[in-house]
Amino acid sequence: MKAKRNSSIKYIHAFVLCWACLTLVFSCSRSGYNGSGDDGGDHQGSENDTTYPVIRIDRPVANQVFSNGDTIKIEGSVTDNGLYRGKIRITNDLNGAVINEQAYEIHFFTSYNFSFSHKTAVSVVSDYTVSVEFEDHGLNTTTKTVKVKVNP
Repeated sequence: MKAKRNSSIKYIHAFVLCWACLTLVFSCSRSGYNGSGDDGGDHQGSENDTTYPVIRIDRPVANQVFSNGDTIKIEGSVTDNGLYRGKIRITNDLNGAVINEQAYEIHFFTSYNFSFSHKTAVSVVSDYTVSVEFEDHGLNTTTKTVKVKVNP
């Protein structure tokens, strides 16, 4: 009888956890974020939030040089009183082409450690800009950039 009761309690806990997760997903989806970087005008920002996110990029370092086939590891952290979303982008400085990009949706986190990797593939010397951008629920946006070089 005790084993059956423990099994029932596990199902109840699983149900409550699923309900809580679905509630969170539904509330985030109602914020209007569709993953495209366009919130459709539905995002409910906080007019009282004037604190901008603080971004720290640990890797790569400014003017770091990579060789063809190396992996550019982008690591760091962002803090704020209520984050909303962000993105990491690697852009070719010569033509402005986006080489790689990663989007994040991190509603209400106050601290977030980001990590993103990109394996290089170049046939000529290429200068890249690594951009890290995060926005909070007050629609305050911070962007930090680091320039790197990739040799063939």
